[in-house]
Amino acid sequence: MATTVQEYAAEICVKQLVHFTRESSLDSILQRGLITRDTLILEGFAGFNDNVRADFTHAVCVSVGFPNYKMWFGIKKDNPDLDWVILVIEPTALWELPCAFCSANAALGAVASIPILQRQTLQAFQVMYADVPGKERVKLDIPGYWPTNPQAEVLMLQGVPRNYIRGVIVLNNIQELRLRTKYPGLQIWVRAGYFRYRKDYAFWKAGV
Repeated sequence: MATTVQEYAAEICVKQLVHFTRESSLDSILQRGLITRDTLILEGFAGFNDNVRADFTHAVCVSVGFPNYKMWFGIKKDNPDLDWVILVIEPTALWELPCAFCSANAALGAVASIPILQRQTLQAFQVMYADVPGKERVKLDIPGYWPTNPQAEVLMLQGVPRNYIRGVIVLNNIQELRLRTKYPGLQIWVRAGYFRYRKDYAFWKAGV
């Protein structure tokens, strides 16, 4: 039985963390990593995906295994002309960096009301993989390391340093060629499926 986040992550075979971002942000990210919102505000940055952070933190949000498509679809709809990439982050960030585990969208009252220290525990991480009413994991038929709720997320409280970023997932070969030319040596994978919904989307059409 796992006694640490690292042991549980190994038990469920966590392969990667992911974070969707605008392609135009790659210059900064590949130099500095993912920076917390408060630092970016101080530097005058205004291009946030969400204008209001209802989770009351300045953390960087990442997902385990598959992007939060329910949130991302809305953002892409509001920004139809932008190109996007998905950062692939080492799973070691889960136990090597300060983070908080959220079993649903961190902005939900039921999640945000849980003290942040309580969300930094092994138990909080394990709750991300528990069955929820009407949505048993065996019926969802998702990989063991994907959280039950597609909007479950991990708050990286101090951001994600550059050395934890393994590479990027892109939509197609055209984008791959463009980024290989601009960023020689960057690990790039073409995985169009990551830009769509999760395989269990039908279970989550109504609500979160």
